[in-house]
Amino acid sequence: MTLGLSHYQLLSEILEKVHYIYDEEELSEVILKALSASLEAEAGTIFRIGADGGIEPAAAFGASLELLKALGFSSGKGVVGWVAQYAQPVKVDDPQGDHRFTGLADAATGIRTLSILAAPIIARGRTLGVLEFINRKGGPFTLPDLEMLSMIGRELGIAFENVRLIKILNENHAYLKSIIGGLGAALLVLDRDLNAVVMNQRAKELLCSQVEVSMEKRPSAAQAAENAPEFLKLLLSLARSGKAVPRGRLKALFGGRELEIGYSAHPVTAEGGGPGGMTFLFQDITPYSKS
Repeated sequence: MTLGLSHYQLLSEILEKVHYIYDEEELSEVILKALSASLEAEAGTIFRIGADGGIEPAAAFGASLELLKALGFSSGKGVVGWVAQYAQPVKVDDPQGDHRFTGLADAATGIRTLSILAAPIIARGRTLGVLEFINRKGGPFTLPDLEMLSMIGRELGIAFENVRLIKILNENHAYLKSIIGGLGAALLVLDRDLNAVVMNQRAKELLCSQVEVSMEKRPSAAQAAENAPEFLKLLLSLARSGKAVPRGRLKALFGGRELEIGYSAHPVTAEGGGPGGMTFLFQDITPYSKS
């Protein structure tokens, strides 16, 4: 089957948006609006499949989302449930004569279903949801419509998976940031290129540093510790050697103040097994060394 110009235009439009929206609700609404307009559908719904296997409407066009949520969809029941169970697209031209059709939504919404187009939302071999549209105003749905919807279902699945992973990453980052910020000791982590990837507030205070460290900004070790030249020399030496130091001491100038610090250094192993950098924990022990 051959896709028409309108199908390719819609695919191009959706692909432009689908991987640049990182909110699942907004993504669902944008895709549903574009598809409903292109297919000239009377109504459309994006369903998501939960961890427990339940099917719930995530976005709706032409009918109340809250009303659809109250109906209770499940795998294996109705056309949506069939698509969810078998991960296959479907075009139904005579719903009343199709054994998969239940008419459940018709009774609740008052919309008589005359035709259905539905496709699974798939990522990494898993069915994450279902796209369903009913009643094309300009005539019956076509096989190219079905092929296009199947392609979009696969792209939307990847986008949903990316949104999920980004959410997990952000949550983990916030959790880690909270732990690092609560440490009493100074923490400095250098990558294998000797750039700072983590530097907590206590490290900034001891090093008298104003540099900002984030996922986007990785200042060099020289920039991070420019006000503690002797300590910088130690950092670079240990990072290059990859040598672990369970416990060490150094008396040096930190921002013009002579301090004695206790430190430990631990090499970081990269994902492939090679050197990935060095982690340094250090704290001011000057008051204890004088007593």
